[in-house]
Amino acid sequence: MKMKKLLPLSFISLLALVSCGSGTSHVVDQDLPEDDPTSAQEVVFWHCLGHAKTTNLEKIVNAFNTEYAGKYHVTLTKLGGDYDTLHDALKTKLASGEIPALSMGYPDSFSEYMTNDITQSSLLRLDNFLKDKNYGYSETEIADFVPGYYNEGNQYQFDGVWSMPMYKSTEVMYYNQSYFMGVNKLNAKKFKDDVTFMAMYNNCAGRTSENDPELQDDLAELKEWLVAHDGYTYEVPTKWNDMVTLARKMKADRATEGITDEFYGIGYDSDANMMISQMKQRGLAYTDSKGSEHFLFNNAQTDKLVEEITGYIKEGIFITKNSLGGTKYTNTYFGDEKIAMSIGSTGGSSYQISGNFSVKLAPVPYSGDTPYYIQQGPSICFFDNENPYMHKGAWLFYKKLAEPQNNADLALENSYDPIRISSYETASYKAWLANEGKGLKYDIPSITARLKNNYMTSAVFVGSGTARTEIGNTIKYVMRSGYSVRDSVQAAWQACDDAD
Repeated sequence: MKMKKLLPLSFISLLALVSCGSGTSHVVDQDLPEDDPTSAQEVVFWHCLGHAKTTNLEKIVNAFNTEYAGKYHVTLTKLGGDYDTLHDALKTKLASGEIPALSMGYPDSFSEYMTNDITQSSLLRLDNFLKDKNYGYSETEIADFVPGYYNEGNQYQFDGVWSMPMYKSTEVMYYNQSYFMGVNKLNAKKFKDDVTFMAMYNNCAGRTSENDPELQDDLAELKEWLVAHDGYTYEVPTKWNDMVTLARKMKADRATEGITDEFYGIGYDSDANMMISQMKQRGLAYTDSKGSEHFLFNNAQTDKLVEEITGYIKEGIFITKNSLGGTKYTNTYFGDEKIAMSIGSTGGSSYQISGNFSVKLAPVPYSGDTPYYIQQGPSICFFDNENPYMHKGAWLFYKKLAEPQNNADLALENSYDPIRISSYETASYKAWLANEGKGLKYDIPSITARLKNNYMTSAVFVGSGTARTEIGNTIKYVMRSGYSVRDSVQAAWQACDDAD
């Protein structure tokens, strides 16, 4: 049963923000004009990408502006350094009446711009664009989109397609391969007087897998010696419980050798992704966009999961961003060799590289019988500017960005996956795969190719972003605020209920 019957002021304000501040009705189903403007129509694209991640995007923009010179001109505008600041800035600008043609972002944000009243939606429904006889996509072209990526666009509170994918990513486990194969303090202490071991150890220490193919042979030789002499080496886990058991063993092994420095074993950068993935894998209720009750996690099953994970944190074998206070990322502990397994986005691989050890990738260990991996990466939404030519320019630009070759280059540049099936057959994508073993950015496509058929998304509706934040906050409430497990889940649910 709902505990709140009246909409809180914060939610009423939000509705005003995302309806462009005007309160006027919007027609979400519009058609593209058959003709073009007589002078160049500016098409503003809001984003949050750093300069290093826009090289190929700028190439696509320049090619588009050249092709449509005198008709449409795309302008890139950076609003923030991450998706949260982009979302906050976008809401502020919408409230003041400043509206882009299109923006990158995440579905949880887009759902807020749509509101719970379709006549107040700032976004356009894209079905008419997709079916346009001149500028739409054929059934064959639609089938060329990776199904999971395309279908994310029709998972909103209203029927139809409301966003299109830009490029996509998922989570993987980055692990300290050097540590797993024997380059660790335990062996350095146990075999410090063995000349043969120390020669092999020193040969591998401080080397990385980046552009060093001989390192793998040297690590294999070291591991073979250690296995024969009862040294410390470890196998990469595939299941959640095996990962936890391994973290305990790593910490126990350090204690056996008298090593008492700070070490946890496992780090998970996104508390929300961790909770949502585990709930899916364990068959636990989370949210529902269609039912009368949107937030389904206020129960004993969620309590048990929160108790389990906070128990690992208290045990000292597991850290998360929220358990660290919410301002530190666990990948920094990975680089400092305080954890051996770091779970984070493929899009953030550059933050997982170390100059001190070899880093490798593995699927995130999962619970249950079926692996599910969180689907991430930005999509693109289109705003109602009451200007059909601007809408047409935005749509044509998206089509240029989504062309198989363009999208392959754009995605690979940023360690993401392309959205078109035919992108995976391009020469540039195959050349990228041929460099596997020469660095994480080249290894990512090989592993995500094995995962994308098991990607998962959660329901999208006004309030789903709050649910994502709050389900992750259950860890913070226990570890940083002193709540009981039951109170942490209740507080998270109440925050969601207040925003519904």
